[in-house]
Amino acid sequence: MLEYNRRLSQELGVKDRASVKEALASFSYEIDMAQDSDEMARLIFTHGRQVQETILREWDALLREKILLVINQDKNLQKETEKIQFTLRITHADGVIADPPVLHEDTLQEILDLFMEGGMAQERVFRIEVEESRSRMLVPYNPLDYIQALSEELDSLRVSMHEIRVAAGLAEMAGPGLVIRLYDAPDGYTASDIIHDSDVRDVVNELFAAGAKGVAVGGQRLIATSPIRCVGPVIRVNQKEIPADPVVIEAVGDPDVLASGLDIIKFSLEFHRNFRVEIEKVDNVVLPYYRN
Repeated sequence: MLEYNRRLSQELGVKDRASVKEALASFSYEIDMAQDSDEMARLIFTHGRQVQETILREWDALLREKILLVINQDKNLQKETEKIQFTLRITHADGVIADPPVLHEDTLQEILDLFMEGGMAQERVFRIEVEESRSRMLVPYNPLDYIQALSEELDSLRVSMHEIRVAAGLAEMAGPGLVIRLYDAPDGYTASDIIHDSDVRDVVNELFAAGAKGVAVGGQRLIATSPIRCVGPVIRVNQKEIPADPVVIEAVGDPDVLASGLDIIKFSLEFHRNFRVEIEKVDNVVLPYYRN
């Protein structure tokens, strides 16, 4: 696959373009670093296709550059003094058609020859403007390319929206982080011997200050407006009662940084209140989405 992409880039005349050289070099490095046949197959399927897309994108850009150079030398347009706009359609079946027909037949043949060099079957449609023998592309992509660009933009917006929902707590979040368990004082019977809403809020605030990406308390995902408060002998989060002794707090973020951020409050709860605070670093914490 690597050799095929190298030959393709050379045949299309784009092997020296910076993005193509970078893509081929990266592909070669990934192949050298592959640990087994499964990883190799995955690389060929994903990275190999990305390299081909880069090569074809650069060939398309090179084709447009060459077409503009040919149009700048057109015999008919050399006589024109007014600004001209026309559509250029290139297909294997019909050749090159300019609408309106402002280009000399020699120009049309040169453009067709350039198109045939790439050996591609996809139709190309360009909107071109010429003024004082200088041409430029107004719409460099054909309708299919335009639809593809819109689809990619839509996919990107969907990804961004999902990331925003995850960060806001409206979608599930997963990643490395901590699981903290807060236990009441052993054999305690006074109000100061049990975990209160203020203790939970203090821990949560420290987690966010240490860079937590998301936090859940008692299985309830926290959002910007989530209340944590005591109602009689129970703690409510998002207006829902949560289990106690222990109160379980889960956080996604760098486990070492988050744990370090809890050092002071952990010492305070254990030394001054006789609470037990367990902090567990885990490779994957799954936080539920916020439920109203």
